Amino acid sequence: MEFNFNIGNVATNEVLKINNKLTVQGHEENDDLKNIMKLIIDEMGKASAVSQELKLPITSSKRLVNSDHEIYMMTEHNKPEHFAVVGFIKMGWKKLFLYDKQASRSEARVYCLLDFYIHERRQRKGYGIRLMQCMLQDVGLEAKNLAIDKPTKKLLQFMWKHFQLSKLVNQGNNFVIFEEFFHNTSEEKNNQDPSGNRAEAYKSQPMFGRHGAHKHHDSMGEIVQGEGDAAFVKFKYNNDTDFVDNQFKEVNPHPESEGAFKTDKDGYSVKRDLKFHHDSLW
Repeated sequence: MEFNFNIGNVATNEVLKINNKLTVQGHEENDDLKNIMKLIIDEMGKASAVSQELKLPITSSKRLVNSDHEIYMMTEHNKPEHFAVVGFIKMGWKKLFLYDKQASRSEARVYCLLDFYIHERRQRKGYGIRLMQCMLQDVGLEAKNLAIDKPTKKLLQFMWKHFQLSKLVNQGNNFVIFEEFFHNTSEEKNNQDPSGNRAEAYKSQPMFGRHGAHKHHDSMGEIVQGEGDAAFVKFKYNNDTDFVDNQFKEVNPHPESEGAFKTDKDGYSVKRDLKFHHDSLW
């Protein structure tokens, strides 16, 4: 996306880092630049929403100011007094309860990918991977350490192509965690941040009562808990990135009592009287 701003003296690097005060790293006192960044972030956020077919942008200058997120923005300078933005990635730390593949619960502050957009005319030219690598190098993490908020099919394919990440561990929410997130090497453990601000720096917490019960995967309960993004809740693992499927059929959670589970013509669950085989609403 092209902008008629002459900020060549500011955008000396290909990637700009913008904090929640709308300031570019290294140019915190430049108030005029803040106004320029406000306009650019709003326009790029709208373009990202259109690309993802969202009703409203999830990235804007107002949202950024009211958060602790940060944006990495990739730029081009082909002509004097001509400024082009290729794309951006929005990141932020969040405290999440996580489940590994054994259904053990843990709590950690995880670095989350919240929005990722490369302009349509610049896609498939290496800009996206350069932007991602720049961000990862800046924070000292690997791609496997990220949680991704509501990833698109295209983004999941991107993660597989460049980082060979495809096996998802169901979290029961909108965030996607890859199986490799829980694979700690001895070197990573030795370098673990004692504050817990590393994605792999987590410790399993003891669970009691209903939280300690075995977590059944691919059940109707998980689909309901997943709210609007059930496509990611359905699969515990994914070996094929082309897996997004929004068609779900009601599943019998107790197959051993098949005769007690039934749905009516409207799709609602119906309980059957095992003695007389009469139908009654739950």
